[in-house]
Amino acid sequence: METDPLERMAAALIDEIRARRTTVFEPVPLPESSPEEALPIETATSRRSIARKRERRVALYPAHYSLRLTDEDRDRFDACAERHRLAKGELFRRMLDAFEAAENGQEK
Repeated sequence: METDPLERMAAALIDEIRARRTTVFEPVPLPESSPEEALPIETATSRRSIARKRERRVALYPAHYSLRLTDEDRDRFDACAERHRLAKGELFRRMLDAFEAAENGQEK
């Protein structure tokens, strides 16, 4: 009677896994020493925990600021930025500067 191909594959894999098993080694006893002689052993995990944390960077341009604009105003703003070849942040800063200048001129 012929066996199922999946069963043959499973049996072959089990045999291969068993053949790859490594032998278990006995732990080597450490020499006994007095507490005065014992020094802390630095391991890879302790080095990682001691490593300094990176300083948190403060964003130059926070992305959480939003404005409610109509589609027409947004299109006008985008067209103006393209026409003057300015980044949108630079255009917005210039608009605020012009508004404050006009506001200060009216107060005088």
